Amino acid sequence: MTDLSTKYNIIDEKPPFNAQLKGQYKQGFGYYTMRERLPVILTQVIDQLSKDKEQIVENFGGETAREELKAAIGEISKLKYELQTDKDFRLLRTDVGDESLWNSFIESLGQDNSYFSACWLYAETYMYRRLNNIFENTKTLHKLDYFQQQKHKALTNSYDAMVAVLRSIEAFNSESRTIDEIGSFFCNLLKLNLWGNRCDLSISAGQDVKQDGDPFSLLDSLEPCIVRDQTRDIWQCINTVNASSGIVEIVNDNSGYELFTDLCLADFIVHHKLAEKVCFNVKAIPWYISDVTPKDMQWTLDTLTTQESEPLLVQFGTRLKTHFTSGMLEMRPVDNFWTSPYEFYRMQDIAPVLYNTLSQAKVVVFKGDLNYRKLLGDYNFPYTTPFLEALRGFLPTSLCTLRTVKADLICGLPDGMAEELTRKDASWMVTGEYGVIQYAGK
Repeated sequence: MTDLSTKYNIIDEKPPFNAQLKGQYKQGFGYYTMRERLPVILTQVIDQLSKDKEQIVENFGGETAREELKAAIGEISKLKYELQTDKDFRLLRTDVGDESLWNSFIESLGQDNSYFSACWLYAETYMYRRLNNIFENTKTLHKLDYFQQQKHKALTNSYDAMVAVLRSIEAFNSESRTIDEIGSFFCNLLKLNLWGNRCDLSISAGQDVKQDGDPFSLLDSLEPCIVRDQTRDIWQCINTVNASSGIVEIVNDNSGYELFTDLCLADFIVHHKLAEKVCFNVKAIPWYISDVTPKDMQWTLDTLTTQESEPLLVQFGTRLKTHFTSGMLEMRPVDNFWTSPYEFYRMQDIAPVLYNTLSQAKVVVFKGDLNYRKLLGDYNFPYTTPFLEALRGFLPTSLCTLRTVKADLICGLPDGMAEELTRKDASWMVTGEYGVIQYAGK
């Protein structure tokens, strides 16, 4: 380890405040990610591909696919070696449409252009982008989702919890409700959605995760774990004078149970006419193991509608498909900005069309830890820094973030809270046990 520290300029300290998080700070979660989590994830991809080899060959083109799969596994091994030995980032060669976006970014990094020297956000995002690039440059495997099985299990392992959630929503919707009651239930749905973000395969390094029990019944016990709670501000934003008009944009995170909670929230919004439309923003390629792609969204809808042993799931899936057909729900065309290394405060310059689309919304809901890291730019603000200030000017419209805390950065906390939580548990920022619901109004 001493050799590693000397060779790659590893510093045995916590990441300093008012600077980017980097893998070179040994006492930070970025270092642990580069050193432990990401190599394990790449190893698991190799193992899964080897295990599924015959099925992949059958589905993707016979002997050509076999040869390309063998070569791809070799390339993933090389990528793992580059990561573990802190090699400089290589330029991408791709037809996906983001080659110049990525390559100009890599060239702009100067000396800090390797896994441990670059900003942690850049390095981790680059690894996932390079991983997919291996498959893009094949003839037969460019549509292979090497995380698919894990994502599918994340949904099918959670059917009991999903049925319990739908039972609560159906019971609420079956009676006439006052606006205050709708507001209270909406706030509970936001919290349910927040805790759905715990089911994150990139944090569990691809190990199976499941949501069981009745998630609504757990909300009261989890209340102390929400360290910043602005649900009422979000409700006030969405329940405007023209409540039935406007668009809500959801920037999705994980598939599986978390996507199910996103769909529940969207269904509730259109059912109670809190907006005329809810739009989903998903990833163009397999990303951070469990992130939603268009294929995952379609698979989820199809899977719900075929669970004949669970009528509530079938009804829900059928209703969602009707909403998509009518335009009340919409999946936005994929935008390569979501799988770029860029922080959100740079969106207006890098992706002005996307920025303009978001600016038309009543509110944008950013889901999960990676979106939170991009909102803050993996910049280690002092923990009491106001959320609005940490956004560094990024405010296309009113926005909020639902995030369980799985990385050592946060903002908007009251004085002394971070220190108190650290006294209780030194690793509180990376366990997913705590959450924030933060809001910035336009």
